[in-house]
Amino acid sequence: MSENLINERIEDALKAIVPFALQADEILDSLSQENKAKFRAIFPEDSLFTATGNRFLPYMEEIDADFKALPEPQDAAYETLLTSLVKKMEAIQIILQAFHQLRDYDDENENPNRPLNS
Repeated sequence: MSENLINERIEDALKAIVPFALQADEILDSLSQENKAKFRAIFPEDSLFTATGNRFLPYMEEIDADFKALPEPQDAAYETLLTSLVKKMEAIQIILQAFHQLRDYDDENENPNRPLNS
């Protein structure tokens, strides 16, 4: 797979993840104002992430920084860093999907998991 195709797929995946992360952070902000979001971090300290935070933004920023810092494919570290980036993206997607599935939406149209034809 060419470097350009890999970069395009990563960019497309990030563009798909960002709205879910932003919406989740808004929900967490609301829950926090109601004293319902009482946790320190989305991911544990021993996760793939070096970032910590009780919102998704720090983790998304880390993923973005990792993506921008990817070396050229011929670099010896490329495969290792690309694998780490993809694993982080998978981890955040899993957590966001679970978060949005568990969320009780007042307005079904807000639900990102609703069927598109509804």
